[in-house]
This record gives sequence, C-alpha cells and structure tokens, in this order.
Amino acid sequence: MERFGERLRRLRTAHGLTCSELAQRVGVTEGAVRQMESGQTKIASFVVGLRLARELGADPWFLANGVPDEDAGVVDAGGALASRVAALERRVAALAAASALRDDDDRDLERGGDAVEA
Repeated sequence: MERFGERLRRLRTAHGLTCSELAQRVGVTEGAVRQMESGQTKIASFVVGLRLARELGADPWFLANGVPDEDAGVVDAGGALASRVAALERRVAALAAASALRDDDDRDLERGGDAVEA
C-alpha cells in the first residue's frame, strides 16, 4: 500500500508543483514538505493536511489514509471545503492569539503583576 509521503509526492508531481511551490501554497517550509514526502513526518497536522488536499485536488481522507472516503460523495465544486478550512484557520489563529495573551499575562504576574510605579 502506498504510504502518505509517496501519495503526497505523486499528487504533487502530477500537479506539476515543486516542493517549494506546494510549501508556499499551504504555508509550510519546503523542508516540511520534503520531510512529509520522505516519511520523516508520517502525516501532516490536521490543518496542513486539509490545505494539502485542497491544493492537490484530493479528498483529505484519501490523502491521509490512501483509501477513498465512502461518504465523500461528489467533489466539492462549490467551495464549501475551502470555506470550512478558512473558518478553521481563523479559529486556530484566534486560539493562538488567546494563548499568547495568557502567556503574556503569566509573565506579567511573575514580574509582580500589573502594579503601576509612581
């Protein structure tokens, strides 16, 4: 059975993309794409996997597992998958921003809170 990295490379080359071009389109480094293709990274993160599938015109389930999703039905020509990926990306960004704020608050507390000096 074809491994994830082999499937990724086959789909990328079938679309005439270099590792660098695909990486740029999905927002990862060229090295990350090379690691996925070589098997050093067994599978992409959820969001990156969705982006890869979108760019390669593949069903995300097939890209990840190598078997067709029986429930996938007709390929999404209306962009619903793209809008769901975009919504998920916005949610991940919001969570990352909230986490960064919490980290800043924790550092402020470690330095003595938010006391104002005269």
